[in-house]
Amino acid sequence: MPAGERDRRRIGYTTAGDVVTILDRRPPAFPELGAAWASTALAQLRADDPEAGSWTLYIPAAPGSRGRWERVRPPAADPFELLDRIADSIRAVGSG
Repeated sequence: MPAGERDRRRIGYTTAGDVVTILDRRPPAFPELGAAWASTALAQLRADDPEAGSWTLYIPAAPGSRGRWERVRPPAADPFELLDRIADSIRAVGSG
C-alpha cells in the first residue's frame, strides 16, 4: 500500500480453515463515534483446491450474488503467485 494511502486504506486478511480472505479495510466515516474500520472482501485463496498441493484464487461474484465467489484460473502451487495477481489488480484499480 502506498504510504499516502495508509491512513485511509489498509489491506488485511482473515483465515478460516484452508481459506485466506484478503480484505480492503477503510476507516470509519465518523471516527468520533468509535466505530471500527469497515472491511470489504477482495479475494480468497483456497488451499488444496481443486487438488492437494494447489491454491486457487477466488473473487467476489457479481453484486447481488449473495456472497458467492467465482474461481479465477489457473490455480498455483505457490500462494504468493496468487497474491501477486491480487496486488497487480489493486494497483490497476488504484491508478484508474
